[in-house]
Amino acid sequence: MKKNAIRFGRPAPRKPASSNAPFTVDIERLSHDGRGVARLNGKTIFIEGVLPGETVIAKVTQTHKRFDEASVQSIVTPSSERVSPTCEHYEDCGGCQLQHLATAEQIRYKEENVLSLLQRMSSITPAQIDAPILSDAFGYRRSARVGLNVLQRNDEVIAGFRRRQSNKLLPIKHCPVLSPRLDGIFTDLQKSLSTLSNPKQLTHAEVQLGDAGITLTLRCKGSLKSSDKKLLSTWAEQKAFNLFIQTDTKTLNLHQQHDDYYQLLNGNLRLDFASGDFLQVNPAVNDKMIDQALSWLALEKSDNVLDLFCGLGNFTLPIAPYVNHIIGVEGIEKMVAQATANATRNNLTNAQFFRADLSKDLSSETWLNQPINKIILDPPRTGAYELLKQLPATATDILYVSCEPSALARDAELLTQKGYSMVRFGVMDMFPQTNHVESMALFQKTTKGKSS
Repeated sequence: MKKNAIRFGRPAPRKPASSNAPFTVDIERLSHDGRGVARLNGKTIFIEGVLPGETVIAKVTQTHKRFDEASVQSIVTPSSERVSPTCEHYEDCGGCQLQHLATAEQIRYKEENVLSLLQRMSSITPAQIDAPILSDAFGYRRSARVGLNVLQRNDEVIAGFRRRQSNKLLPIKHCPVLSPRLDGIFTDLQKSLSTLSNPKQLTHAEVQLGDAGITLTLRCKGSLKSSDKKLLSTWAEQKAFNLFIQTDTKTLNLHQQHDDYYQLLNGNLRLDFASGDFLQVNPAVNDKMIDQALSWLALEKSDNVLDLFCGLGNFTLPIAPYVNHIIGVEGIEKMVAQATANATRNNLTNAQFFRADLSKDLSSETWLNQPINKIILDPPRTGAYELLKQLPATATDILYVSCEPSALARDAELLTQKGYSMVRFGVMDMFPQTNHVESMALFQKTTKGKSS
């Protein structure tokens, strides 16, 4: 679901290293966040930029009670899976963590990480493990948040991503994980914002790529002068993209070049979106993910389906043609309205959408009392633990799309207690070159289960 968000604010203070003496260690494995794990004098050490099987010279940078953090000084014995990073900014940028690891090994590591957590936290081994869903390793990303800043020393405008483990901005010229259609966005932002009277008002840009073109939303503190708005709208017209300004109170449309939408089901379904709406960042993986969901749920015309955290209807609307009725539930009112409009646009009369806070008590919600037999949910990183306690007992199949392995493992244990078994599992590489992994798990009712 979510990308690796750019962090704002000051990082939490850490204890300085107690010793600066370099040491030699062997790397045992990769942690869940992609760092190498080693042991020195019985204490665990996390080292960024190293791989299992490597012997490295490192130096402790931060000490903690149970573990230390270290930076690599040199690679004594490199892994056969080590590759040269593609991106010129890789050593400094905080966006990617795994470009030094061969692509095939990245997905193997991610799959092992999720399966290990399922076994360790919940004693669950899926009955069937499907092949991973993959995409191109680069040029896959259709949305991103680009940080903006003005340097104090010379008033230079910079555009880029946050540095590794820092709140400081790294100027970027080219990002190889972004779609080639977004190439040049950093330079364009830097040049255009440099012409404004007060570019310090703009803190970041949300970039979204639909099937028809680019949409750019600039986050603004305060109010821009009319002359600056005119400069920006002229720039957007020249570049042929949509441009919005978002403040604390409103979103202003400076230039509308095209409709914002993307297509699914081989072009047979169109989903419109608005500035700032959540999009799955990898369209190739998203298409395959939807196909897999349709297959795993084995949909029939008699099915009544509940889609939770439905967003724009990314799963709801592709499922609708195959079932009797489907209900989508989302916490953001404007996305509920957009999903409803998408259903109307696509002539899907058996899809309904409701707004609800899915982290709260849902006992008064009428949609929860419908005769639901299949459920799909795609929760945020926090998972859906409280929600799962309230799901209707009539559901025979639950399809869980996860963007956080530890949350999936915790929630899977609860579903097991409620009488479900994980009959199918697979990872999805929504974010190649990063430590982020998404996965899909199908649970089917096998026993009565314990009462909640």
